[in-house]
Amino acid sequence: MGGDRLILIGVRHHSPACAALVRNTIRSHRPAFVLVEGPADFNPHLEDLRAPHALPVAIFSYHTDEKTARASYSPFCAYSPEWQALQTAWSTGATPLFCDLPSWHPDFGERDNRYADPDGLHHRYGAANAALERALSAEGADAVWDDLIEQRSASDLEQVLKHYFDLLRPEGAHDPREAGREAFMAGYAAWALKEAKQRPVVLVCGGWHVGGIRAALAHADGERPFAPNPADGVRAGSYLTPFSYARLDSFTGYASGMPSPAYYAQVHDRGLDAAADWAMDAIAVRLRQTGLPVSTADRIAWRANAAALARLRAHRAVLRSDVLDAALTTLVKDALSGPAAWTRGGAIRRGADDIVVAMLQALSGDSEGRLAAGTRQPPLIADVERRLDELGLTPEPKRKYVELDWREPTDRPRARALHQLRLLVLPGVIRSAAPMAADARDLRETFEIFRHPHWTGAIIEASRWGAELPMAAAARLHASILESPGNPAVLATALSDGLFAGLFAMSHGLAQDLSLSLSVTSDLRVVGNAGRSLARLYRYGEAFGPNVAQELTPVCEAAFARALWLCEGAGEAEALSAIDAVIAARDLAQEPTLALDRAMARGAFARLLANSSTPPALSGAALGYLIALGEDDSASPTIGARVRGFGAPGKLGDFLSGLFALAREYMGDATEALDAVDQLISAWTDDEFLLAFPSIRAAFAWFPPRERERLARLILQRAGYNLGAADAMAVAWMRQRTPIADQQGAIKLEAEIAEKLARYGLI
Repeated sequence: MGGDRLILIGVRHHSPACAALVRNTIRSHRPAFVLVEGPADFNPHLEDLRAPHALPVAIFSYHTDEKTARASYSPFCAYSPEWQALQTAWSTGATPLFCDLPSWHPDFGERDNRYADPDGLHHRYGAANAALERALSAEGADAVWDDLIEQRSASDLEQVLKHYFDLLRPEGAHDPREAGREAFMAGYAAWALKEAKQRPVVLVCGGWHVGGIRAALAHADGERPFAPNPADGVRAGSYLTPFSYARLDSFTGYASGMPSPAYYAQVHDRGLDAAADWAMDAIAVRLRQTGLPVSTADRIAWRANAAALARLRAHRAVLRSDVLDAALTTLVKDALSGPAAWTRGGAIRRGADDIVVAMLQALSGDSEGRLAAGTRQPPLIADVERRLDELGLTPEPKRKYVELDWREPTDRPRARALHQLRLLVLPGVIRSAAPMAADARDLRETFEIFRHPHWTGAIIEASRWGAELPMAAAARLHASILESPGNPAVLATALSDGLFAGLFAMSHGLAQDLSLSLSVTSDLRVVGNAGRSLARLYRYGEAFGPNVAQELTPVCEAAFARALWLCEGAGEAEALSAIDAVIAARDLAQEPTLALDRAMARGAFARLLANSSTPPALSGAALGYLIALGEDDSASPTIGARVRGFGAPGKLGDFLSGLFALAREYMGDATEALDAVDQLISAWTDDEFLLAFPSIRAAFAWFPPRERERLARLILQRAGYNLGAADAMAVAWMRQRTPIADQQGAIKLEAEIAEKLARYGLI
């Protein structure tokens, strides 16, 4: 069916050499149609790509229903073969069209980047590239590509590309994972050939697909395939969004295309020789910025080494691998922790050497795309801008701080809008201070807002969740719950986020789900965190809505009961985690309107305190609960006696952690406890003190900074200092710059020196 008129160009996405081949082929053959591997559902909006955008930009496509949310990007930069295909088609009078399935189609699977070919997962791909690496003495698939393709002359580039892709996927090799997409593209090609009469048709696609499209073309009926419509109840759309070189770089995790986009932009614009000079300048600047010296002598030797490597490797110009490998031999003075990242490809792994990371970042560049004025936008942008304008929250380049108080009804709409933006993870919206205390009087929070450079792009990408801000925030919150169904920690966070964002319709169902989830979990830490959050939410009460407290009552009661149940069975390994659960029980028990079995709680914590096998941290928390609720029996031992009962170095700190966490606000100036601690510590040896030091320090960390300063002053006065000296020394203690770990190490070293001096009779 006119297959001889179909010019199939297999490319590597974002390859300058392939971009030039596509441009030259279209200009020389003057086809009627230029078909491009891209989402066919964007064809009605192709004119969006003709506007004078600052590249890179991307087509952002989404498909969201009640259970799943798929999103994908089709990025374009100046040297993308797909971009050159579109622009050259328009300039020569051809009709450009995308010819692939929508990016949300099931045939793409769970793919964030719709250009990501499956070749990296195919066994033949790895074997073929390994053979090429050996034959060319190159390290890594990217070095092989530059050697074979990017330095290739235009006269034989097309033939070499064909041999390369045939090696990866021989003729007749079937890929069932891509069969649906390749049949769709073949159908588009057959239709275009019929419509073009006797004129040629160019189809630009990833080289992996060429053989599959040719095979499927024989079965195409010539009818134009149409992209399937989304089902009812599904949100789907495609919009242009700004992109960046950092996101385009394969070393940052981009699933297809080329590494080092700024370098390849230079190759496209100025050629290989100029790109090599630019790369050395960019790397030298970046290394100097990070404090790594690159002298003039280093620079000269580096250039000479790169040129020598290029000649040794029979390169017609200094390639990217030559620049980077020469940098290793010239600039790196110490051994690397492993092979350089560019010899492996893919995202940079954690622990990569700083100098390697800096070099690759220099070649990545920092270019940011920008959409042309008047570009079609999703309705969410207008909705967000309108709401923020009405609330006086329009972000500006200069950072501003918005202080809000939930006790003020006029502040609540602004707070809810900012929390909705926060749920969408928009850059430039930061909750810098929150009402974290259980005290119902503290209902203030502070947001920082400013117009982040990625603000518009982030809203475009958030449009997958809905056309209006509350709808989008609710959908995003729902999706986060579905990612970890039944997880009590996730549900508790979602309930809090939903109430702060004013998503009242979700709160009832979330509260029910959380109540059920808490009733079966055995994780004390989760119960504690959820219970503390619930106590705060319940205490805010009517600030969220008239019926919120009523809806929270059952789940608060469930959290209280579960905390008691798990605390009574907690062992040593769970003791520190149990502290939060006891705090949650305390905070909930202090709410008089909750119908809790406080007598059962009093009995449970009294039993824990009386049981000698109870872990110290839980014993301290149990005592703290009874003190906080005013239920500590006056006939019981004093606090000082309790502290001395856990006076062993391995127990004291944990006991104090539990006690201070629960009862520090209810113990007055804590003199009795401090007296007991002082007596115990004074009797310890240096080794015993060093053993207990970390846990004791953790115990006093439960006090806020102002209270710690007050305690320091009290301790100094008890040591004999007058009030003025104690004040000055307490302030100095709180503002000391020497790390605690260093001080602890110094004490240990001094003790070891003193022991050796004593052993040899020198002191």
